[in-house]
Amino acid sequence: MKLKSNLTIVVISCFLTALVIFLVEYLIFGYHQKPEIILSVNSADGTYTAYVEEAPSIDPPNQSLFIAKNGTNEFRLVDDLPEDIDMIKEISWSPDSRMVVFTTAWYLIITNVENFNTKKISLNDDWWKWHKEIGGTFLSSNQTIEIERVIFINSDSLEVKTSNLSQSDFICVADL
Repeated sequence: MKLKSNLTIVVISCFLTALVIFLVEYLIFGYHQKPEIILSVNSADGTYTAYVEEAPSIDPPNQSLFIAKNGTNEFRLVDDLPEDIDMIKEISWSPDSRMVVFTTAWYLIITNVENFNTKKISLNDDWWKWHKEIGGTFLSSNQTIEIERVIFINSDSLEVKTSNLSQSDFICVADL
């Protein structure tokens, strides 16, 4: 009889310990929270909204890029940014509201909202390195690139200037 009551106490203790650990992680790491819109920009003609959601995460940022049709419940996912690595810097629309550019710390993500073709252009040629000896983390050389200018010249071309470029770069987006 004593063995049966000890076993019951052990089982209940294990269950309660697991429940407490789950609740602590749930509350501390923000799993009880919903994604939050951290940046949104309407298109020039007001038809669309490009926005960025930040999802709860152990190691933020954890961002996703979306385009929604205003006045409807329709939206499209453009891209999920790598968690803990990349984050949104800016959103720019073309004057004709046909193209949107999401500028991140590492890329320009250009999307045509009519056919949803997307082009991703790297801004930083740095490589990430895996470091097992530092607890299995990854690092880059910490080269910081700042966006100085993203301007649509017309609906088919874009001027981009970053801190690592001596002059502006021109990107043709007519093929999107």
